[in-house]
Amino acid sequence: MKRVAEVVGQRAQLIAGANSARPAEIVELGLFAKRLGYEALMLAAPYYSLPTTAELVDHFKAVAKAVKLPIVLYNFPARTGVDLDSRFYDGVSNVAEIVAIKESSGSIARMYDHIVNRAKKLELVCGADDQALDYFLWGSRSWVAGASNILPAEHVALYDACVKRRDFIGGRAIMDKLLPLFLLMEGGGKYLQYVKHGCELLGLPIGQVRAPLGGLSNEEKANFARLFSVARGAGMRSKAA
Repeated sequence: MKRVAEVVGQRAQLIAGANSARPAEIVELGLFAKRLGYEALMLAAPYYSLPTTAELVDHFKAVAKAVKLPIVLYNFPARTGVDLDSRFYDGVSNVAEIVAIKESSGSIARMYDHIVNRAKKLELVCGADDQALDYFLWGSRSWVAGASNILPAEHVALYDACVKRRDFIGGRAIMDKLLPLFLLMEGGGKYLQYVKHGCELLGLPIGQVRAPLGGLSNEEKANFARLFSVARGAGMRSKAA
């Protein structure tokens, strides 16, 4: 977190992922980020302990009160074991610090629920790369995308087409090239390995994932490389154009 603050400085808004199974550590990390100049926190439910909805409400209220920074909720039930559901959002509706939702449940129905019931108060952030086009179509202006580490220009091209120009025909043409890769990464259980391998293909030797995760097989690497080559350059205009 300190290194990112030093490198980025004032060039972009800094949002800190300050997650832990222990609430006291979340507060400690959040206050540390605040001292470094981070402008908001992105917080998931504490993993493993499986708190109830009422306990989650109390937890986020306590963190908001202690840190006093804007909070982007990160709903990823496949990783945390609990869902930030409608009852939860009702419970934190009066918490001024909660300003946005990164929705990574993978549920389009949940996206619609946010649009209908929460869009006036909370910014909806796409947290599933393979659903970005759908989110933009329904008015979302935010996307936290892991695959942007390996396809940054292509992600910007999709964002520019859909959010800035409202060109969803052009956006779909870009997404047609990106979607097969996104589906592989989102559905195979090896998202981190694929991101790291993508960096290797770009000439950025950043090393392997840490244990207990393992690497990719030669077949997985070849399949990824094939889809990666299709995705690269999506939405890019030629110099002649």
